[in-house]
Amino acid sequence: MVKHGPVDIYVLALGEPRFDGKVLTELERQAEAGVIRVLDAMILFKDEVEECSTLDLEDLPRDQRQTLGFIETGTRGFFDSEDSDALFEGMCPGSAVVALAIEHAWAVTLINALNANGVEVALNVRVPSSVINEIFTS
Repeated sequence: MVKHGPVDIYVLALGEPRFDGKVLTELERQAEAGVIRVLDAMILFKDEVEECSTLDLEDLPRDQRQTLGFIETGTRGFFDSEDSDALFEGMCPGSAVVALAIEHAWAVTLINALNANGVEVALNVRVPSSVINEIFTS
């Protein structure tokens, strides 16, 4: 019996770092509904003189840390300094990057049902939403 679903890594590039809370609200909503689990998050900044910094979730003020309570503390550490170094290399001055490790929690029961019936997943392909939207538009 599997305990975890597949995990997607998202790297979100923000030209000018602005956070209005809408993304956090949606991530929390999806996590509370059991659709996803946010395993880890990493926030990187590169200023105009190319000084790089990382915002550690644990360093946030208590009230902001509580806002991120849907990111389980036991799963943090998915990203490391090698990941941040690689991302810093590709960043433009004056930008930010948010990396998210998101588990598809909904898939756990499906995977277990497939396994119980002797079914093997032979191929799994992720088609980006932009491609799907383009297909349905044309």
